[in-house]
Amino acid sequence: MDPHTDPGIDPRIQDPVTDPSGSDLVVLRPHGLQGMLATVPYLLGFHPHDSLVAVLFDDRRVVVTLRLDSEVLCAEPGGVDAFLRHQLDRLAATGLLLVAYTDGPAPDVAEALAGLSLALEAAALSDPAAPEVLEAVHVAGGRYRSVTCSDESCCPPDGFDYADVLSDPAAAEAVVHGLPAWSDREELRATVRPLDRDDGDDGDDETDEGELDGFRRALVRTLTRIRGVAGGAAAEEMDRALTEIEETGADPDPGQLGRLVALAARPEARDVATLRIERGSAGLWSRVWAAAARRSSGLEAAAPLGLVGVAAWARGDGALVCICLEEAEKVLPDHGLVALLRNVVEHGLHPDEWHRMRARSLARFGPLGPASAGDRGRGDGRAVG
Repeated sequence: MDPHTDPGIDPRIQDPVTDPSGSDLVVLRPHGLQGMLATVPYLLGFHPHDSLVAVLFDDRRVVVTLRLDSEVLCAEPGGVDAFLRHQLDRLAATGLLLVAYTDGPAPDVAEALAGLSLALEAAALSDPAAPEVLEAVHVAGGRYRSVTCSDESCCPPDGFDYADVLSDPAAAEAVVHGLPAWSDREELRATVRPLDRDDGDDGDDETDEGELDGFRRALVRTLTRIRGVAGGAAAEEMDRALTEIEETGADPDPGQLGRLVALAARPEARDVATLRIERGSAGLWSRVWAAAARRSSGLEAAAPLGLVGVAAWARGDGALVCICLEEAEKVLPDHGLVALLRNVVEHGLHPDEWHRMRARSLARFGPLGPASAGDRGRGDGRAVG
């Protein structure tokens, strides 16, 4: 089985006392099942539909949030079981929450969810160290209910009103902290979707022709100017451009975005942009490179999409990582950053892996990265792609 998964790989709900990394992460404190359900869309980045979502915990700290189509749960229950057991074991999770979402009543999904929960609970009976199934919930037709609890005094057959989940304080707290929850996965995709895709979609409808003309002129002008320029010089120019954005704090104009995309076509400069992405700046660079991706077309979109994906990985936005990978594979599947994102998705790599990789590259080569260092006889290859 190869279910489509969206690993929400950074903890967004955690106990700061049990967070060993000491990183500056958003901390939410949901209360009870309703509060946990309220946070799920913010872990994914969008409100799920026709989905099975598994939230894996280490004590009270979310370590990964996974999504797959609910039809996979019904068609391949054994495969889903094996997939989740592998993830639980790999991440040393201590518990999980299972939530199935369907637009209307779906007895087959509820039955498959109950069977999956019971199978996982059975494993825990024979192994005290096995992860605990905290709850298995079916959200359907504006109601939610447990599929494992038969006590009508606490779990009525018709469930509870899902509107209470949407208005729970935990959801409001997530919004205050700036955590997005788009209406669905396609709305999230629109935040990075490039122009001139094969499916005929025009991408960002809010981008006017004047902006696109300014972007395109800067792109072509910069590509022409840096043709034949040494890799170190391209890296240094990217470094200056990124520093200017950081210092002003303003969103780049179309001309600046065109220049960035042109520079990112050079692997030496792309390494500089990639190594700029760290915990504190990931939100900024996700926004900047998403704006660049939306104005790009064809092969030129691969680099900004890859950079959005790395920024999403760094901040734990697994759904956006997957979408960037899907979009970049359409234009340049062999791109170095596409290979990196593919590895992140296939192995569910935690953001800490990126920060460790980045720290090693910076310690060895400095902020201009190994490819630009190679122009001065110190490098031996690109940092990430």
